[in-house]
Amino acid sequence: MPHIEINTWEGKSTETKRIMVQEITKTAVAVLGIKPEMVSVIIREIPKANWAVGGVLDADRDYES
Repeated sequence: MPHIEINTWEGKSTETKRIMVQEITKTAVAVLGIKPEMVSVIIREIPKANWAVGGVLDADRDYES
């Protein structure tokens, strides 16, 4: 039984998360040849102030440009 954990920034809508877990589950089912009921997915939402890449907090980045 696979357990899949996703770390992402906070703020995604419930509908976006719903679609994401449905698609991840479909992929696990297709690749592993298992039933959807065997796939567990957990989403951990992390504030941008608690996530950094290359020594820079994502809260300090300008993603609009």
